[in-house]
Amino acid sequence: MMIKLSKPITIGDVEQLNLDLRLPTVEDVADIGYPFLVVTTDNGTAIQLQPKVVLKYAATLGGVPPSSLKGLSLGDLSKLQTAVMGFFGDEAETPQT
Repeated sequence: MMIKLSKPITIGDVEQLNLDLRLPTVEDVADIGYPFLVVTTDNGTAIQLQPKVVLKYAATLGGVPPSSLKGLSLGDLSKLQTAVMGFFGDEAETPQT
């Protein structure tokens, strides 16, 4: 999944405006964990995003050093959160026939 960034990230000496995320594997989930927590509140159940875990997924799935993501804009972090969370949504749970 190609994510277009609003601000380039630097990988080595190269600036990139795109981050191509591969699909996560079971091993990725075992190593990194889930990018969210399910919490119980007075109003019911809620999802709490885990930005540090999202950044670990972005680095792992994008094949980039974690240090290259430190300069992300908040908007780009939001794009990455949406992309990573999308891997754990209903579509990912739908069996293929």
